[in-house]
Amino acid sequence: MKFSAIASGSSGNCQYIETNEKRILIDAGLSGKAIERNLKIIGVDPSTLDGIFVTHEHNDHVKGVGILARRYGLEVFANENTWMAMERTVKRIDDHKRHVFNSAEPFRFGDLTVYPMPLFHDAAEGCGYVFSSGGKKISILTDTGWVNTNMLEHMAGSDIYYLESNHDLEMLQNGPYPRILKDRIASTRGHLSNEHCAELLTSLLEKKQEHVVLAHLSMENNIPLLAARTTRDTLADHSIHEGVDFMLEVAKPDDPTKLIEL
Repeated sequence: MKFSAIASGSSGNCQYIETNEKRILIDAGLSGKAIERNLKIIGVDPSTLDGIFVTHEHNDHVKGVGILARRYGLEVFANENTWMAMERTVKRIDDHKRHVFNSAEPFRFGDLTVYPMPLFHDAAEGCGYVFSSGGKKISILTDTGWVNTNMLEHMAGSDIYYLESNHDLEMLQNGPYPRILKDRIASTRGHLSNEHCAELLTSLLEKKQEHVVLAHLSMENNIPLLAARTTRDTLADHSIHEGVDFMLEVAKPDDPTKLIEL
C-alpha cells in the first residue's frame, strides 16, 4: 500500500491510497485543479484514479468530489445520510457510480477491505475509515470530538495512522473565536486536540515503526511544530520514541506529504 496526504486543514482535505489494484482518494475538499496538481507532485496521474470515499458532507471535504468524479468517471462511496447532505454540493453523479454503504459494516473494493467508523461530529453521519490490503493497514480519522473503544479496536495494528490534531487547547481558549465556536470545537462532537491525539497514540502504537501523520490542523489555533512536539513528548513519556519506534510528520494545507510505501 502507498499513502499521501494530498492536503489537510480547514481550507481543504484529501488523502490518497494506492494498492496493487486500486487508486483512491479519501475526500476531495479542494478544487479539482488543486487536487490534480498535488497528485502529479507525488507522481500520480489523476486519470488513473478509481474512486473517492467521503467522510462527511462539509465543504472542506467534498468541494471537488463532483468535479473529479465526472471528469474521470470515478466511483463515489458514502453512507446514505452523507449522500443526502452533500447532494447540493456534489451535484450529478451517475447512478452506477454512486455507492451507498452501511457505516456499521465492512465492505470490499477490489483488493481493499474497507471498515467505516462512525464519527462524533456535527455532520449528518460522518465516518472515518480503516483500509487494509495485502496484510497492511491504514487508519484515517479526523473530524471527531471523541474516540470510543470500538474505533480504537478497528484502528489497532495499523501501519499508518492519519489522525486529527486540530488544535492546542490553550491557543483555542485564548484565541479570537467567539465562545460558542470554541465550545463546539472542544466538545465531543467537535475536533480532537493535540493532547487528545497524542494520548490516543499511546494506546495505538506498537513500536513497529508505524507512520504517524498529524492532520486537520487549525490555522488559527495550532502550529505544526507545537502539534508535533506534543505528540513527540507525550509518546516519549511512555518510552515510545520518534525515529526508533515510529515515524512522524505533519500534513500540510496546500502541498502533499511524501508518498509513503509500505
